[in-house]
Parts: sequence; C-alpha cells; structure tokens
Amino acid sequence: DHPSLLEIYKIADKHNLIVMIHPDKGQPQAIEKILKNYPNVIFLFHGTDNMGSYAIDIVRKYPNAYFTIDTDLSDIPNERESVSLYDAKSKEEFVSEFKRDYNKVLNGAITKWKSAIEKYPDKFLWATDRAYEMHFDPEVGALLEEISRSFIGQLSPDAQEKFAYKNAERLLQES
Repeated sequence: DHPSLLEIYKIADKHNLIVMIHPDKGQPQAIEKILKNYPNVIFLFHGTDNMGSYAIDIVRKYPNAYFTIDTDLSDIPNERESVSLYDAKSKEEFVSEFKRDYNKVLNGAITKWKSAIEKYPDKFLWATDRAYEMHFDPEVGALLEEISRSFIGQLSPDAQEKFAYKNAERLLQES
C-alpha cells in the first residue's frame, strides 16, 4: 500500500488490468487495505513463502484476490537439506536433489494446498516461477512440469482444469 503504488492501482482500475504482487512477510494489513480500496482491480498474489497461511484467508474474503502456486512444487520451504530451485548451485545439483526429494515435495504441496484449492477452486492458479538461466533448461523444465502435472492430478476433477489453466484464461478474458 505504498503511496508510489497507489497510482498504479488507479491505472489498473481504469484500464481493467491485473496487478500481480509478490508481497513481503508481515503485510496482511496492507494487502487487505488495497483489496478493500480497489475492489474492481484483480490482484494476483504470488509467493507462498511470504504470504504463508494468510493467502487462503485473503482469497476467501476478497472476490478480487487470486493466488498462484508454483515454488511449493519445486522445493520444500524451510528445509535446508532438501532440494531448492533457488539455492541450487548448478543444474546437476538441482536435478539430483529434485529427483531424490520428488515424493517429499509432491506430498508436501498436496498436504499444504489440496484442500484450499478444492474449497476455492476459482481462486488459485498454477504458475511457473523461473528466474535464473538454469530454470529454463529443458531438463529442469521437464521436471517442474512433471511434478506440476502430478500435483494437478491429485486435485478433484472439478478443480483440476480450473487450477491448471481455466482460471488464468478467465482472468485474462475479463481484463
């Protein structure tokens, strides 16, 4: 809710744009403030490690709030000994650790997100979070796609397509 961003929200409102935000920890009040003050703006939040458990409350309470899930499908947050898409020193290290921890990552994401997605199937979207050169490597991409498909396959049939692509299509058509 920094004053420098308020003009962006006004422009987004005027031109029916989606605003994607990667909030920092400890910002639930600021997030709620912008959601209340800009009810016609679609806010797409990203960053499970930063929003934590209040992501579910936000999408439940605000019709203009949506949330993407991605990094929970590539590492195990707060586990120093597990795979990490952003902490791996090389592609080879990531691939090795990802294969080693695949079931643990998948089961952790299912435990954390399945019930929320199924309860609010119109509010969550699958996303990719790639930033470094290694993330665009075909082998790394294939692993991330494989676990994403496995995760989506664990969702109820009603939630699968919505999470995988229909929610994104709908938001883009509405904007």
